Amino acid sequence: MTGTRRGTKRRLVREVALWIGAVLGVLSIVATVAALAFDVKPLVFRSGSMSPAIESGALALAREVPATQVEKGDVVSVIGADGVRVTHRVVAVGQVGGSVSLALQGDANATPDAEAYTVGSVDRVLWDVPHVGRVVAAAGSPIGTFVCGALVMLCLYLAFAPTRPRTQAGRRPAGRRRGTDARAVMAVLGGALLALPLAQPQGTLAYFTDSAPMSTGSISSHRVVSQAQPTCANVNGLLVLGNVARLSWTQVDAKYEYFWELRRTSDSVAVGSGEVGQGQALGSVVELNIGTGLIGVNANYDVVVRARLSSTNAWVAAATTTTPVRRDSILFIGAAFRCGHG
Repeated sequence: MTGTRRGTKRRLVREVALWIGAVLGVLSIVATVAALAFDVKPLVFRSGSMSPAIESGALALAREVPATQVEKGDVVSVIGADGVRVTHRVVAVGQVGGSVSLALQGDANATPDAEAYTVGSVDRVLWDVPHVGRVVAAAGSPIGTFVCGALVMLCLYLAFAPTRPRTQAGRRPAGRRRGTDARAVMAVLGGALLALPLAQPQGTLAYFTDSAPMSTGSISSHRVVSQAQPTCANVNGLLVLGNVARLSWTQVDAKYEYFWELRRTSDSVAVGSGEVGQGQALGSVVELNIGTGLIGVNANYDVVVRARLSSTNAWVAAATTTTPVRRDSILFIGAAFRCGHG
């Protein structure tokens, strides 16, 4: 009886694992085929300013359409001037030359986004599912990828492992079958397709420009306010070495930190980035030194700074500040960052 019970448990584990793998595999195959056939793009919402229509953690499917087809009330996803993807509702449509200018606003925000988006095409949201985005994002993490790979390997083992030897009566134990198990094939195909870039979702922020609920943490509502335009001062090091361009501004809120990027002016490519100001008291001076350790090419650059809550990168200010700087060689023996463009 003990052997029979153990055999029953093994068969139950085998059936459950194979069915889970098969279901996930079929979903992966369907998602990939849909992405290829209909040019559908999955988006994972990382903030909640589109609530209650689309909550943080939702998975949405979007399709690229010409901006001329966009209408007021559509939910669209665009790339802002800072390179960050934003998904909000269209509140106004205008024309800028041969392009379309869109004014967007989150459903949970009291005012439109500070930036007007001039675009030729957008990703229009077709459909969304609450909470599924968290699962998809977790599956795409290193741990999630390992778990999915382990499940595929388990399905392979359960489906194709050698059969147990015959009993003394010349019969094989019940429940063991030879040959290929279709469920394992689905699990393997689905696992392989998950590795394709087309099957990988893109994260999108929905900027908070007004009070909105936060599901975790100690803050129930908050409006992230941009810092003032930084002042820039040239600070000299020792013997022209270590000369920096020092940006400074007043700390807006003790809960804030500031994400910055050093971008090459010619093509807006970021060549350096970091965070500054975390934990500083309200009213204190936040300083950011831009030095030659960041880059070795003499050129004009822009320092783009955005305020955000230290407790979560999803809550950010709608506006950024941009400060021009340049890198100059000095007497062939050193180099410096200076304020302004040359």
